Amino acid sequence: MHRAELEFKLGSERAASAAWRALLPESRVALRNVRTHLTLLGDSLSAVIEAEDESALRAAVGSFIKLVYLVIEVLGVGGGAARSGGG
Repeated sequence: MHRAELEFKLGSERAASAAWRALLPESRVALRNVRTHLTLLGDSLSAVIEAEDESALRAAVGSFIKLVYLVIEVLGVGGGAARSGGG
């Protein structure tokens, strides 16, 4: 089993809680033998992703990071860290 641990600091407990609630349904779906565990830690969201093989883990981590990026954009948190492009 391969494993990745990610932590996202969202700046406030309220933002972290909203992100956790938004991402929780994704953690309940097990595809390609991938499991995701979410934990709310104050102003941070912690994710542990486990997969049977490295390529499945890499794909799952990439997808999860994209989802977190979208949640950050929608919530408008992160001090602009999630914004793309110049401006």
